Amino acid sequence: MALQAQEAVASDDAAPRFGASQQPLLQVDGIAIRFGGIVALDGITFSLAPGEILGLIGPNGAGKTTLFNCVSRLYTPNEGTILFEGENLMPLSAHQISRLGITRTFQNLALFRTMSVRDNVLVGTHSKTGSNFLSDALAFKGSRTVDDDEITGLMEDLGLADVADRVVADLPTGTQKRVELARALAGHPKLLLLDEPAGGLTHSEVDELGGLIRRIRDEHGVTVLLVEHHMGLVMAISDTVVALDFGRKIAEGTPAEVQNDPEVIRAYLGSSHK
Repeated sequence: MALQAQEAVASDDAAPRFGASQQPLLQVDGIAIRFGGIVALDGITFSLAPGEILGLIGPNGAGKTTLFNCVSRLYTPNEGTILFEGENLMPLSAHQISRLGITRTFQNLALFRTMSVRDNVLVGTHSKTGSNFLSDALAFKGSRTVDDDEITGLMEDLGLADVADRVVADLPTGTQKRVELARALAGHPKLLLLDEPAGGLTHSEVDELGGLIRRIRDEHGVTVLLVEHHMGLVMAISDTVVALDFGRKIAEGTPAEVQNDPEVIRAYLGSSHK
């Protein structure tokens, strides 16, 4: 059955899906990184429990994407540790952490634009099969073992079945965003890093995206770390929100707590926020 969009509406009364007694899935402890004389991140600490959606907010230049790049091992911090299920990620490459169950999307769509939707989604299985990224991209069957029914079902869930054989470049931005999500989910991640997924979407598409992210958490059992400028989306779907400003963490708590934090209002939301 195709995945149905749900309106992204915040509910502070909803029962939490994770408990304080649970071992964190991801622990970020004292992360600092400098580029020359610029301190991009300064001692950032937070954690995600299994099944949590954590929204990371802040103005441009706050360090959100830099932090994402540290977690996904594109950058190596100068200080601090990052643990995933208790394992230190610092010695690992981006390719190695994908095999642990961490996948991400990008602020700018990173799809193979001349390939079909289905082939793009198949690329996401490379960390769980005997193939590699290049062979998947070039559609070499080789040693790949892929459950075709599973891939078909995933595309149906994300509303992509009707465009499975279409070339990605011919599709609108909203559909391409779902292709990237499907590719990320094809590798059965435990943790999904979403970098500004609402960028370029219409208001109705943002509402649909909010429901989709919740369904990904609920039905696929995926923990989500979300960087996003669309405050309505972040506040509607996040269990916890962390706010950054000039590379420092200035607030952490529930959406309502962070939205009303004076430092966050000053740095990001503005005095007229609702």
